[in-house]
Amino acid sequence: MPPVPVPGGRRAVLRAAGLIVLAVHAGAFAATAAPTPPDEAFLSFTVSEHETLISLGRRLLTDPRQWPQLQALNRIADPRRIPVGTVLRIPLRLMAAEPAPARVLAASGEVRGADGRALQAGQAVPQGSRVQTGGDGQATLQLVDGTVLRLRAASTLQVDLSQRLPRASGSLSGVRLQDGQVEVKAQKVSGGLPGFRVGTPQGLLGVRGTEFRVSVDALAELTRNEVLEGVVMTEGPAGRAGRPVEAGFGVVVDRGGTVPTPVRLPVAPDLSTWPSWRDQVLVRFPALTQPGAAAFRGQVAAASDSRFERVLEDVRVEAGELRFAHLPDGDYVVRVRAEDARGLQGLDARHAFTLKARPEPPLPISPGPKAIVSGSRLDLAWATVEEARSYRVQLSRTEEIRETLQDRRGLASPALTVDGLSPGVYFWRVASERSTTDQGPFGAVHRVELRPVPAPPPPPRIDEDGVRMAWEGLPGQSFDVEFARDASFSVLALARRVDTPVLEVKMPGTGRYFLRLRARDPDGFVGPYTAPQRFDVPNCLRGGQGGCVTGADGGTVLLAP
Repeated sequence: MPPVPVPGGRRAVLRAAGLIVLAVHAGAFAATAAPTPPDEAFLSFTVSEHETLISLGRRLLTDPRQWPQLQALNRIADPRRIPVGTVLRIPLRLMAAEPAPARVLAASGEVRGADGRALQAGQAVPQGSRVQTGGDGQATLQLVDGTVLRLRAASTLQVDLSQRLPRASGSLSGVRLQDGQVEVKAQKVSGGLPGFRVGTPQGLLGVRGTEFRVSVDALAELTRNEVLEGVVMTEGPAGRAGRPVEAGFGVVVDRGGTVPTPVRLPVAPDLSTWPSWRDQVLVRFPALTQPGAAAFRGQVAAASDSRFERVLEDVRVEAGELRFAHLPDGDYVVRVRAEDARGLQGLDARHAFTLKARPEPPLPISPGPKAIVSGSRLDLAWATVEEARSYRVQLSRTEEIRETLQDRRGLASPALTVDGLSPGVYFWRVASERSTTDQGPFGAVHRVELRPVPAPPPPPRIDEDGVRMAWEGLPGQSFDVEFARDASFSVLALARRVDTPVLEVKMPGTGRYFLRLRARDPDGFVGPYTAPQRFDVPNCLRGGQGGCVTGADGGTVLLAP
């Protein structure tokens, strides 16, 4: 729709061919007093004492000599004698007007004018100018009549009408939304002037002080209007009969301009159980359910931005959590509304929360996830965090970390050794610290199990039948036993796996041996080897049966090496 001209000599065209007319009024909807062209717009003027058509012509019209048109239009018998209180209709095309641009109050992300240049807060937007927001862009505009528009991401809007009527102490404003969404807080209009209007490819919304949302789906060729305050009159194209839409109701206008019966907007979701403190970089809020809701939309703004001039994140989900991934630490408010199957968005619910997720907790290095460690010592290690000057570590017997065995602050090194622990399950977590007064959140709780190291086996019993040995073990354990000629076990002389803590074995020769063993638990965990133990197999004189021969004193008869 082209810019709407108003100055004298031209008609004030406030509708476009094939568009729906939605007129929004604070009170009742009044019909015009006499037949007029369907595209004509008027000032409703109440006559006071001593006023005549001639004086009104000099006061209000661009060309005072056009007062006879007022006489004919309003069927005034005597232009010099008009009853006090008479309401005259004065065509806006006859009235003196001057341009008065809209102004950008706020802009963030990609916001551009018709020439492709970026728009910033404080810039003027003259009549006929276009404002376009990118996928991350938002803009707040204030029109000449005081109406405030909040243009959301991926939207295109044109300022069609922006003029003052200096002789009537009023103004005229109107925009056209070609795609996207705009939230409107319209200024109340007095003095009989027509209110602010929003045109779309499917309609034209005329406003006299109300609050509502308009969205255009260019692909589906639909216009959605959700009224939050006041009443909206929705008329079909070419003046077809319309329907009033009250606050709390909405309507979807199709490509043919059909205006269906308004439906009640979804109620505000219940956010009463949502937490007010978040400590993860990815902010998660629980999934919502609501009868009749097909989706939910959540928008986040700074806590100081109660009017949502700048929406920091805008998320729509059909199911599951609402998640916001790019917020710095700070205080916020999230507003959430349900969306029905028609795409109409409902009333807002708001929830304040604080995000403190930085400095981020470091990632653990060791022990690994659900690790099992033998012995009585834990060697904890984690990655370094660029923002962190130190770290805090907590160790507990419970996963909830209600009571701590260790709570160490100010650790300059990304490691901590805790010794003297008894066997069992432990839980630990670590946080980053910028300073003694600025700690980030703890990371995930990690589980680690300490299992005892098998006790060293007693010295083996050695005789002519071989080596016999026994040691302590737990039910269900099996054992690996190794023999070697050197303490480093570089070459094994013998290796056995047994299911009980007992072993009898013939050695492959005489001389010095080293022995070690390790336990295998039923869950597959393999413990460390015990420290090597040394023993000697004597080189004895053997009889015909292969056993060692004893001497007169009862001792084994040994041979020289």
